[in-house]
Amino acid sequence: MHINLVQFSSRVILSALAVLLFLSTAQWFSPITVNAQTLGRTDLSVPVLEYLAEKYFVGLAPFDPAITEAVETFVLPEAILDHICELDWEKGQIENFAADKLFVIVHCLDGSMRAITFRDGQVRKDREIDESRARVLRRLYSDEAFIAAPAPELQAWLDRADVDAQAVFESAVELAETSDLPALDDDTIGRARENMMADETNTDALTRALGALTESEYAAECCRAAVWLISRMDQMFFRREDSELSISDLKTVEAQLFFENVFYSVKAKNELPWGGGVSDEDFLQQVLSPRCTGEPLQRWRRHFWSALLPEIEGLLADDIDVAMSVASNAYGDYFQYEGDTTWEDFGMLTSLAVHEGRCEDCSNVLNAMYRTIGIPACQTYTPWWGHSSGNHAWTWVRGVGDPPRDGNNAVKLYVKTWDGLEDVTAEYVPVTEIDVEIVIKESSDENVRQETDSETEEKAELLVWNHDEWRRVARTPIEEGRALFEKVGCGLNFALMVRAPGCADRIADVRTDGSVRWLNLDPVLEYGSDSFDVIFDKMSALGEFLPDAEYTLDVFTLNGWIEHPFEREWTGAISFTGATDRLYRVLGEGISDRPFTVETDAATGEVAVLKR
Repeated sequence: MHINLVQFSSRVILSALAVLLFLSTAQWFSPITVNAQTLGRTDLSVPVLEYLAEKYFVGLAPFDPAITEAVETFVLPEAILDHICELDWEKGQIENFAADKLFVIVHCLDGSMRAITFRDGQVRKDREIDESRARVLRRLYSDEAFIAAPAPELQAWLDRADVDAQAVFESAVELAETSDLPALDDDTIGRARENMMADETNTDALTRALGALTESEYAAECCRAAVWLISRMDQMFFRREDSELSISDLKTVEAQLFFENVFYSVKAKNELPWGGGVSDEDFLQQVLSPRCTGEPLQRWRRHFWSALLPEIEGLLADDIDVAMSVASNAYGDYFQYEGDTTWEDFGMLTSLAVHEGRCEDCSNVLNAMYRTIGIPACQTYTPWWGHSSGNHAWTWVRGVGDPPRDGNNAVKLYVKTWDGLEDVTAEYVPVTEIDVEIVIKESSDENVRQETDSETEEKAELLVWNHDEWRRVARTPIEEGRALFEKVGCGLNFALMVRAPGCADRIADVRTDGSVRWLNLDPVLEYGSDSFDVIFDKMSALGEFLPDAEYTLDVFTLNGWIEHPFEREWTGAISFTGATDRLYRVLGEGISDRPFTVETDAATGEVAVLKR
């Protein structure tokens, strides 16, 4: 075959010029504002234009101006960005996770609208929206509410030269007692007073905010809410993976942030029709909170309120499902799951720029949207799964519909409150209990754990196998030589470890009928008449055994996992002698490494494998 090098080179040059022309033309067409509230202009990359042309502008070339004219591009206003970047860590989050994002509303040829998120030019989320949802997004990416002047009563307190923290606090407590709501208990008032006056507290900011709240609309309720909130703020932190770097809200709180958080929470409770049906406890724990978990403290409350309120005005109490849809769509139209971020949670305003986060971030953002409009959304989570690796957190509005299905396979489930964890396992899944005798005695046996510490002393732990180790999901006191684990999920068959100081570890075999039996952890493998042959074919309940791959069969004992003998077939299948009271696992390519037990079916005599 002969090639004309001159002709070949010409073709290459012409092709390259065409590509360059396409690129330069596409970059020249930046999005054209189609609404006065569009706040950002970002060049649309070639992959973005190609995606839009293929999906929603069929027949048009990617660089046709009609496409760019149909795109609204959203970026964070400078004022909100500056607020986020006051914290160096969050500035880094913006640089790491926002720079590659493009968020747009597209007005399609067929008259529909799409909210689309791109990352490095590749689509990450594409949702059809209506004009109501578009209005919410435009307000979320506007700084109109964020830069608006503080409430007049707050501004007056901000302008004061000096403030008397003690006098303002006592005045707020006195005013709170005139509320029709239950009186604050002495412990709450004492904790609030102590937190307010602590050395590292931004007492000046809290004093000015409290003073303004005493003069605001709903003053008595606002003061009551504010005092309660201050009493719990010693538990509220921007939590870092290195706990020594965590930052207390008492230290960083700003007057406007605190005032707006309390005022708009109380306003929602009083002015939105479903607010009166929210219990006092749910309001304090799941509406009033200025944060959802351990994210940075940011001034999001008034901003979200201004974005959502116009779309729910005029609704009735029975329309709470409509209000929830407005809030959940606002979250879902711009944010979604992405597990590859950081241990630290994103701030609520930061979410508008990064667009993606872990399950806890997703729950935080949705919770904030719900709480903004007075709906008590809580975060439910399982510390660790008992049937797979990892954990999970999600949003739950208790009393509205059935609990989400996220927790259907959990061993333990909790709701986070500022007074501790509430065990809600029984509200999600069938439960049983594990009652175990704890005999603590001195021993030189290395299998008996002698060490204790402040976390485990006089408490027993319940653990699951997760990420190649036993991880704690519950603790319970040891009383009169026994430990009782209540409300243990049994929607699946689980192998759960019970660990107590001074005792050997034990493994409970928990079944879906609620029964509990104890497995044999003797390091000596002795099989009697109750043993049987276990054969895993090439295709098995654990996966596919490959003929050329190497496998290890382990059994769990007081010495941990130890190797168990097995036979290998040329097809890849394996066989071994097993017993019903042992916990096994297989390691190797193509095979699940989840622990399992084996048993024979009473009717057929066939061996069943129960993965844990």
